Amino acid sequence: MNTREFFRLLMQVHGAMARRRFASLRQESWLMVGVIALFVAGYWVTAYFLFRWGFRFLGHTYGLGPVLIDRMLYLFFAFLFVMLAFSNMIIGYSAFFKSQETQWMLTLPVPQADVFRWKLVETALLASWAFVFLSAPLMLAYGVSRHVAPWFYAKVLLLLLPFAIIPAALGSLLILLVTCYLDRRVFKWAVFGFGTVLIAAVSVVLKPVEADRLQSGQTLVLLGELLHNSRASLQPLLPSYWVASGVIAWGNGLAWQGSFFFLVLASNALMAMLVCVNTSTRLFYTGWSRNHSQDGFTAVPSARDAGFGDARVSLLDRLFDCLPRIHPATRALMVKDIRAFWRDTSQWSQFVIFFGLLGLYVLNLRNVAYVWSSEFWATFVSFLNLGASTMTLATLTTRFVFPQFSLEGKRLWVVGMVPYGLKRVVLEKFWLSSFGSVVITLSLTLISSWMLHVPAWLTLLFSATGVMISFGLCGIAVGVGALFPNFGSGSTANRRDDNPAKIVSGFGGTFCFVTSLAYLILAIGAEALPFYLQSTGMAFTPEQYSWAIVGSWIFVSGISLAAICVPMTLALRRVETLEM
Repeated sequence: MNTREFFRLLMQVHGAMARRRFASLRQESWLMVGVIALFVAGYWVTAYFLFRWGFRFLGHTYGLGPVLIDRMLYLFFAFLFVMLAFSNMIIGYSAFFKSQETQWMLTLPVPQADVFRWKLVETALLASWAFVFLSAPLMLAYGVSRHVAPWFYAKVLLLLLPFAIIPAALGSLLILLVTCYLDRRVFKWAVFGFGTVLIAAVSVVLKPVEADRLQSGQTLVLLGELLHNSRASLQPLLPSYWVASGVIAWGNGLAWQGSFFFLVLASNALMAMLVCVNTSTRLFYTGWSRNHSQDGFTAVPSARDAGFGDARVSLLDRLFDCLPRIHPATRALMVKDIRAFWRDTSQWSQFVIFFGLLGLYVLNLRNVAYVWSSEFWATFVSFLNLGASTMTLATLTTRFVFPQFSLEGKRLWVVGMVPYGLKRVVLEKFWLSSFGSVVITLSLTLISSWMLHVPAWLTLLFSATGVMISFGLCGIAVGVGALFPNFGSGSTANRRDDNPAKIVSGFGGTFCFVTSLAYLILAIGAEALPFYLQSTGMAFTPEQYSWAIVGSWIFVSGISLAAICVPMTLALRRVETLEM
């Protein structure tokens, strides 16, 4: 079978699967489909007007509006390129080396390079579609602010195609090299070491801004420093520079200049694909073989039963043995989930990236602490910080907690044999994820409140709210994950892909994220409303304001309890009748 026939066959199969999924939407609840469609439309409309307002605001900034807008595009595409590279590395690792479909394809009478090519295309599409979807309102707002012709958006979409290919090829090439030449344990500790050094370096580089430099007379000086510090995004050898320059050129009506940058992107994308595919002929199967041969056998058994002799007890087992009043079956499930998470590189590597971004965010709060000296602005920024933290937590729970039940797959009947069956499995995943989320949220809230010099009572309020929201988001993620598991069906059950990214990208993952966002909007809005009314003088005496804060927290506690109980109760009923 040649390459063309192989690709045509796979495209026909995936096309039939896509049509089947689209047809199955008629069997889903129209209420859920309508909620998701309303959320997508709401995001596009809201994001468009926010970007439109931002472009209008920058356009009237001391005559530097066009320069600031162009620099923002350069920074946006630079960050987008980095995130695409990381996303392709993470998804590519699962697609190339952990996918059961790849294992099956390697047994077929087709060249290994063709298998790699197909998985490379699949990885690029899976990693890039969300970024294109999220950046579409930005491009629409930019085009409206520039008064461009309608075909400008088609040309921008055409420009994004080679831009998405370059990080896909670079990320896949790096994964091939790492998997083939670097031991898995060494790679894990190297990533942690690199992340620690990077955070330490950023903490040294980021300096707080002095308050006396933020007077109105210093605005131009600070804008000049902003342009100077962002000059790294203007390197002509970066693909982000080419795509941003092409968008700016087409936005200004310079057709030939925009076409030049498109051709630069296209030629480099083809070259990157050529280098990546040629390298895969030597490294792909070697890396796949090494990946499946590591950690396959442990010389010292980890069994804890004394009947197996003098077995070593791991540090993780000892830590959980110290926890009182936990059923042995629950303790064993927790240890299993933590070990499975640590052994899956595609999971914990994304977790490291999230923590790195959160670390950068917290370190940058030192600048804000020096800017706002009044209690109003400190409280205002604290609410924004609470919203950003919980939004990040919603992303974490959807990405990592939601697919946990589905990842059990064909092993679900084994873990379901513990006392109380699958109910204990669902409850264990809820408590374990809730504990981890509370640690993240509480630490971030306390550190950020200390940096922002927030009053003690407000710090206590934000901490209690963060704890309640952590439990609520985990209840939604675990409950919806058990209600909409992705085990495969029929003949596909034996070839189910254990890729969390594919599980999350389904209907259940989308519904989980939409529900989490709706819950956060209600919770954060309820606590921010008394502060807004009191700060604008529209309502509340000081005594009424205190009672309004208490009432808002009670409301947040109530909807958090509903977010926990409703999906978890439905999930526990669902697993009782689940056929395995």
